[in-house]
Amino acid sequence: MKRYRNWRHGAEQLADALAYLGERDEKPIILGLVNGGVAIADMIARRLNAPLDVLLIERLHAPGSPEHVVGAVDEHGRISMIKSSARWHHLTSKQMIEPAREVYRELQRRRGPIRAILPELDLEDRTVIIVGQGILTGAKMLGAISAVRDRGANKIVAAAPGGHGKSMWQLHDVADEVVVPHQPPNVTSVREFYDEFTEMTDGPVVALIERWLESRQETREGMSTLLLKFQSTAGHMLHCEVDLPPGVNRGSGPYPAVAFAHGFESDAKSQRSVPISKRLAKRGIIGVRFDFTGHGRSEGTTEDATDQQMLEDVHTIFQNITQLYEVNPQRLGLNGSGTGGMIALYYTANQPLIKALVIRGPVCGREIDAARKVTAPTLLIHAERDTALEDPISVLDQELRATHELLRVPNSNRMFDDPVSRELMISATVDWFVDHLRTPTTMPERPAEPSEAPSRATQPDSPSTPAQ
Repeated sequence: MKRYRNWRHGAEQLADALAYLGERDEKPIILGLVNGGVAIADMIARRLNAPLDVLLIERLHAPGSPEHVVGAVDEHGRISMIKSSARWHHLTSKQMIEPAREVYRELQRRRGPIRAILPELDLEDRTVIIVGQGILTGAKMLGAISAVRDRGANKIVAAAPGGHGKSMWQLHDVADEVVVPHQPPNVTSVREFYDEFTEMTDGPVVALIERWLESRQETREGMSTLLLKFQSTAGHMLHCEVDLPPGVNRGSGPYPAVAFAHGFESDAKSQRSVPISKRLAKRGIIGVRFDFTGHGRSEGTTEDATDQQMLEDVHTIFQNITQLYEVNPQRLGLNGSGTGGMIALYYTANQPLIKALVIRGPVCGREIDAARKVTAPTLLIHAERDTALEDPISVLDQELRATHELLRVPNSNRMFDDPVSRELMISATVDWFVDHLRTPTTMPERPAEPSEAPSRATQPDSPSTPAQ
């Protein structure tokens, strides 16, 4: 059986086989599977003059069947299922949350030293080459492909110096292209692809990344955050943070925008809102985080934050944000949590410019009447341990007339303080807004504005008292 002398020899042969991507000028991103795939990916990235990143991912095994891999979990806790295996075992991503917890904790331990020096790349609409040291069963590569597809990659190439011939057909089913120069029919270990095989641990991986960064000396265009203040209808100054997509310049765009209505006694720096807003910005949607009257850094007291005032605060934010030419006033979204979810329902019921809505943990009562008037596609998110809201959320699910979905997050509370549950909530929220707001648009001749400020007279009923 033909073998490579060592991993360098294998990397050279694989780089030759991938050279056509450079000739096509596809500007691929190279992702190395930790650990052995990173060294090979480094050589390929240098050959193709392409960006390099690390894919921190581990396999997920079917409960009770450790020999069967049904998916993978990445460094953010995102669970990606291998559709064929998952169907065979009748499993969903929700059922894999518990098995993913232990794997996720180990990934977090390994993630720290790597992400401290190498920020994760945005894969949206890019060609991505996933590089492994060798493919035996194909399970890890299949999980990696699912994870990268979930992150918005436009084209995925699965690559390795060697792979078991019988595992290739599965890769061809899910990857856009498969590049594996050496495919022997009988192999039982990745070691068999090389005369000299050396396991690569985390330490050498970090050292390799450091050398890569020193040689590239490139600057990355990242996101930026604008700090703004707007005057409320009561004369208080509202503090607002606007998360802009990478590379945004004054006058560029327009981009869709999503505003965040936080819960009572929360603020714009909520550990749940910030990662959603930042991730939306990475995917081309402006995130608008603000503090309601009497909250965070906004003026006033919590006693000033009546339901009516909070409604008017949301309107003030949208009125001002839509004056920015970076914002597309025809593609607006609203994300509400807790009491902010109730406020978001009322506001969206009377503002047709809101094109997508996500609410979690709303205080459900008289706002059911408002829900019946909502026309924007709506995602309801419910933490299953929050049993007090089980019946109200079910009623809300039944009464919503708009296109909507109800996501019940198992084994989670309303704070989503478990990292895997939080990631499921964050990913679902981001995907909902991307699906419903990111469409080809052109700059309108004149910025449209939300209709007149909401008042009690225009609301179906006055909102119920905010929950603490």
